[in-house]
Amino acid sequence: MLDDLLMKKVVIKVVGAEVPCPKCITALTMAARVAKRTNSEVEHVDALSGEAKRLRVIVVPSIYVNDKLVAAGDIMSEEEIEEFVRQLSKSE
Repeated sequence: MLDDLLMKKVVIKVVGAEVPCPKCITALTMAARVAKRTNSEVEHVDALSGEAKRLRVIVVPSIYVNDKLVAAGDIMSEEEIEEFVRQLSKSE
Protein backbone atom coordinates (compact mmCIF):
# COMPACT_ATOMS: atom_id res chain seq x y z
CA MET A 1 0.00 0.00 0.00
CA LEU A 2 2.81 2.41 0.86
CA ASP A 3 4.32 1.65 -2.56
CA ASP A 4 1.12 2.88 -4.21
CA LEU A 5 1.33 6.18 -2.32
CA LEU A 6 4.95 6.71 -3.34
CA MET A 7 4.35 6.02 -7.03
CA LYS A 8 4.83 8.94 -9.40
CA LYS A 9 2.08 9.81 -11.85
CA VAL A 10 2.08 7.65 -14.96
CA VAL A 11 0.20 8.26 -18.21
CA ILE A 12 -0.85 5.29 -20.33
CA LYS A 13 -1.57 6.26 -23.93
CA VAL A 14 -3.44 3.89 -26.19
CA VAL A 15 -3.08 4.86 -29.84
CA GLY A 16 -5.81 3.65 -32.12
CA ALA A 17 -8.17 4.66 -34.88
CA GLU A 18 -10.71 7.43 -34.31
CA VAL A 19 -13.37 4.76 -34.69
CA PRO A 20 -11.60 2.02 -32.74
CA CYS A 21 -11.21 -1.52 -34.00
CA PRO A 22 -11.89 -4.44 -31.61
CA LYS A 23 -8.18 -4.72 -30.67
CA CYS A 24 -8.00 -0.99 -29.92
CA ILE A 25 -11.13 -1.19 -27.76
CA THR A 26 -9.65 -4.12 -25.84
CA ALA A 27 -6.33 -2.32 -25.33
CA LEU A 28 -8.10 0.82 -24.13
CA THR A 29 -10.34 -1.14 -21.76
CA MET A 30 -7.40 -2.99 -20.23
CA ALA A 31 -5.37 0.21 -19.91
CA ALA A 32 -8.29 1.87 -18.12
CA ARG A 33 -8.48 -1.00 -15.62
CA VAL A 34 -4.75 -0.79 -14.97
CA ALA A 35 -4.95 3.00 -14.61
CA LYS A 36 -7.67 2.64 -12.00
CA ARG A 37 -5.64 0.12 -9.98
CA THR A 38 -2.41 2.11 -10.16
CA ASN A 39 -3.74 5.66 -9.84
CA SER A 40 -2.52 6.41 -13.37
CA GLU A 41 -4.09 8.33 -16.21
CA VAL A 42 -5.18 6.81 -19.48
CA GLU A 43 -5.56 8.65 -22.79
CA HIS A 44 -6.89 7.56 -26.15
CA VAL A 45 -4.79 9.05 -28.95
CA ASP A 46 -6.10 9.10 -32.51
CA ALA A 47 -3.66 7.32 -34.83
CA LEU A 48 -3.82 10.23 -37.31
CA SER A 49 -3.18 12.97 -34.75
CA GLY A 50 -0.12 15.10 -34.27
CA GLU A 51 0.49 13.29 -30.96
CA ALA A 52 0.62 9.93 -32.77
CA LYS A 53 3.04 11.43 -35.28
CA ARG A 54 5.23 12.73 -32.43
CA LEU A 55 5.22 9.25 -30.89
CA ARG A 56 6.09 7.77 -34.33
CA VAL A 57 3.24 5.30 -34.30
CA ILE A 58 3.39 2.80 -37.17
CA VAL A 59 0.75 0.26 -36.13
CA VAL A 60 -2.33 0.20 -33.91
CA PRO A 61 -3.10 -0.46 -31.23
CA SER A 62 0.06 0.89 -29.66
CA ILE A 63 0.46 1.35 -25.93
CA TYR A 64 2.83 3.91 -24.47
CA VAL A 65 3.61 4.32 -20.78
CA ASN A 66 5.02 7.79 -20.10
CA ASP A 67 5.70 8.06 -23.84
CA LYS A 68 7.72 4.83 -23.92
CA LEU A 69 6.45 2.24 -26.38
CA VAL A 70 5.54 -0.98 -24.60
CA ALA A 71 3.29 -2.68 -27.18
CA ALA A 72 2.65 -2.27 -30.91
CA GLY A 73 0.05 -4.18 -32.86
CA ASP A 74 -0.59 -6.73 -30.13
CA ILE A 75 -2.68 -6.82 -27.01
CA MET A 76 -0.68 -7.07 -23.80
CA SER A 77 -2.19 -8.59 -20.70
CA GLU A 78 -3.31 -6.26 -17.93
CA GLU A 79 -0.57 -7.74 -15.76
CA GLU A 80 2.10 -6.85 -18.33
CA ILE A 81 0.82 -3.29 -18.67
CA GLU A 82 0.66 -2.93 -14.90
CA GLU A 83 4.25 -4.14 -14.54
CA PHE A 84 5.46 -1.42 -16.94
CA VAL A 85 3.41 1.19 -15.06
CA ARG A 86 4.84 0.13 -11.71
CA GLN A 87 8.42 0.05 -13.01
CA LEU A 88 8.18 3.50 -14.60
CA SER A 89 6.39 5.04 -11.64
CA LYS A 90 9.28 4.06 -9.38
CA SER A 91 12.11 4.91 -11.75
CA GLU A 92 11.18 8.47 -12.69
